[in-house]
Amino acid sequence: MTGMRTLSRFGVAPLHVGVVFSVLTWGGVECFADRIVLRGGGEIQGKVVADPSRPDRVQVLLATGKTPLSFEKPKILQVIAAPSVLDEYVVRRDKVGPGPEAQYEFGLWCESQQLSDLAALHYEAAVAQDKSFAPAHQKLGHTLVADRWLNADEFRESQGLVRYKGKWITQEDRDEREAQLVAGAEQASWVRRIRLLRQAIASSPEERARQAEQQLQAIRDPVAVVPLVRVLGRDEVPFRILLDQILGLIPGPEATTALVNRLLAESTHEVREGTLAEIEPRGDANVTPILVRALRSTNPQVVNRAAWALARLGTVAAVPKLVPALITTQYQMVMVPESHGPPSSSAGLGSVGVPIYTNGSSVGFLTPPAVGPGSVAYGATSVSATPDLVSALTVGDGSTHGSRGPSFKMLSYSYRNVEVHEALVEMTGQDFGYDIPSWQRWVTKSFRAEPAPTRRVPQP
Repeated sequence: MTGMRTLSRFGVAPLHVGVVFSVLTWGGVECFADRIVLRGGGEIQGKVVADPSRPDRVQVLLATGKTPLSFEKPKILQVIAAPSVLDEYVVRRDKVGPGPEAQYEFGLWCESQQLSDLAALHYEAAVAQDKSFAPAHQKLGHTLVADRWLNADEFRESQGLVRYKGKWITQEDRDEREAQLVAGAEQASWVRRIRLLRQAIASSPEERARQAEQQLQAIRDPVAVVPLVRVLGRDEVPFRILLDQILGLIPGPEATTALVNRLLAESTHEVREGTLAEIEPRGDANVTPILVRALRSTNPQVVNRAAWALARLGTVAAVPKLVPALITTQYQMVMVPESHGPPSSSAGLGSVGVPIYTNGSSVGFLTPPAVGPGSVAYGATSVSATPDLVSALTVGDGSTHGSRGPSFKMLSYSYRNVEVHEALVEMTGQDFGYDIPSWQRWVTKSFRAEPAPTRRVPQP
């Protein structure tokens, strides 16, 4: 029948059905392809050709992909023919001459017909015949390095990169990520163990509770630092004190950093005293830089805790950094009502909100804000425009209040940091209050981090 392609030369008898045409869109160009019906259900679009290496099978060329599909002949039930660029591809392929130039030219033709994957197949055939054939290498995106053409993966390997979970990264990055995975698994195990011990301390009989506390205090693995803080860092005061004692027994910079961060976050003075007592004997040089950085915080509580710790540690060299921290300024966006403000309760409004419009029969109001973390939300409501209300909204020129509604304004708030001032007085013996310029002048002219060297009398 017209339009039906028989498979007699493949040993497959076709079904007698009407002509069906199928359209495949490829690269924005319509590409007609044969419709191939498979035994047991399913269809694909392509072109059936003989398998040159296996007489009992056939191959299906596709418009996308370099590798044809392979089927046993009985698996193909029927082929419904349609004109296709793949028909011409098969004819031209069988006529390609020997040599890399012929393969390259045929690849160019494939590319012009939107058969990019098949074009790459013939560019690869060209370089397989002549490894120095530059045009085909360039089409494949290869890079010439020291007289050798490298594909994309080989080029990255020549740069010292390695493939890791589908991405090319440096060997150092891969080692670090693998170490993080191992540490993450270890930390998860520590979290489970610490929670069980914490539960035993809180709810087990006295002997078991004592054993659990001893097991916690016996921890010395730096990997356990993060899990310890995660489980106990926001617990009740006795457990936070116990946490600092455990961290104080763990060697290494991880525990030191955790203790300093605990001190800056701790709200209870009693606990902070114990935290500082664990920090001081460690003699870690990283403590002062962390505390100095905390002086730049926008949170006055953090600034004051850092200053208190610096003074207790006798870090006189931090005095120049303490001076700018005497005052902390915060900025906040607030809503400012229109100059006339909302009508008084005598107008029958109570605390409805700020008027934003009126149309003569009703008055709209912006309700008070609902404040959340990082956001402010407003609602709106309306009431009937009674004579008293309209009178309350009307100004001398006949205009009404609330025509523009509230506006937003950035306000600044300054806080005097008491602990910073006390630290400066304690470490310098001077007191200029919260006058930052006076402190800065004194630091420039008179401050010395170290005492003046003792003058030696020349020996006779």
